[in-house]
Amino acid sequence: MSRYRALVWLLAATTVWGATFPVVKAALADCGPLTFMALRFGLAAVLLLWDLLRPGTGLPRTVWPYWCGVSLMVGYWLQTWGLVTATPARSAFITALSVVLVPLLEPVVGLARLSGRVVGGGALALAGLGVLLRPDSQAVVVGDVLTLGCALSFALHTMLVQRAVRSHPVRQVNAAQVLTVAVLAVPSASVEGWRFAATPRLGGALVVTALLATVGAFWALTAAQQALSAGETAVVLAWEPVAAAVLSLLLGEDVVTIGLLVGGVLVVAGVLLATTRPHAAGEHLTIIDR
Repeated sequence: MSRYRALVWLLAATTVWGATFPVVKAALADCGPLTFMALRFGLAAVLLLWDLLRPGTGLPRTVWPYWCGVSLMVGYWLQTWGLVTATPARSAFITALSVVLVPLLEPVVGLARLSGRVVGGGALALAGLGVLLRPDSQAVVVGDVLTLGCALSFALHTMLVQRAVRSHPVRQVNAAQVLTVAVLAVPSASVEGWRFAATPRLGGALVVTALLATVGAFWALTAAQQALSAGETAVVLAWEPVAAAVLSLLLGEDVVTIGLLVGGVLVVAGVLLATTRPHAAGEHLTIIDR
């Protein structure tokens, strides 16, 4: 794949992930949060099942891919439930903190050493979060707090994936974690009573989140990383919360405020500073998320 095509595919995947925030927010008017998760990941699991059933693959033999699914389930549960009250733009920017939390938590678990670049990026992102959530800008809601938990869970998920891909192919880890989320989400939706109304809006949201954001975007990300470096990939992925905010503004879910603009810029700047690093020639970034 050429560098130009890789950039186009990765930008498209990142835009799709950003688009899921206002799309899910709208779909929750027709569906309970737990029911939406069960429908989304159930559909995605069916589409990815062949990656586990094809000859020579099978289910993973270690617990790591399944723990990836558990952390992903918790993260999406908190994010989806948070979107009931949080705006899509705020949710997207808060979720983006997971990219900063990973390098901040890696020294704690012995995976990496803390650097000044990471500390500076974390400080910028936290300052942005403070601007986004300051009471005089917009009252902090339960959804904001739930989304903070989502960011932490996604950070844990990224570190678990780093361990899982050491002993399993990426496609197998991806399929196993999505299947795990689906298996856990179904009984959760049963507790909620499978609350949903079959509407075009809900159907469209399922197409975007299951087919595009879960199946298609993962393929685009993996393919793009054949031609892009780690630093280039991190820069493009930082577009996700910006894409979410832009689409949310266009749909009328958010309004333009100084707090949203300044806080969003600080969060993205912190993410870029903390994740863009010097890299050796030929190095590529492997990410399984969203």
